[in-house]
Amino acid sequence: MSLTELEAKDAIREVIDRFSNLEIDVPAQTSFFTEDTHVMVHMNGTLAMDIHGAAELEKQFSAFTGGVKASQHLNGQQVITLNGENEATDTHYCRATLLTNENDQDYITDNYIRYTDTLVKINGEWKIKVRDQYFLMTEKRAIKA
Repeated sequence: MSLTELEAKDAIREVIDRFSNLEIDVPAQTSFFTEDTHVMVHMNGTLAMDIHGAAELEKQFSAFTGGVKASQHLNGQQVITLNGENEATDTHYCRATLLTNENDQDYITDNYIRYTDTLVKINGEWKIKVRDQYFLMTEKRAIKA
């Protein structure tokens, strides 16, 4: 593998990890996507969201995370395939843990997610153009007071 390929893969890992490190800062997360992005979110085997464009992404994800008090994402098992100099495919797994409150009761929800992203390099920066996101398992539990 060439130095250029290694640098590209490192830059893509940086995009994925920086997105996750922003936790629930949806406006900042949106900056990692192209303006014409396409994001599909599958829950329980069903397409739950089919989002077109960065503005719609920010709107939908803000609504989804509106009740989230805190979150943490753990990424792993990542495979990056370069498809030329300016396009790549990234598949990775994530455990996204969310803290929410419903009727004065705090809950922890663990989401186990597989992402398949198509990234493109625009003006020297890697951006997510297509994201196919599968919630594979979800576990919700109340936190005892």
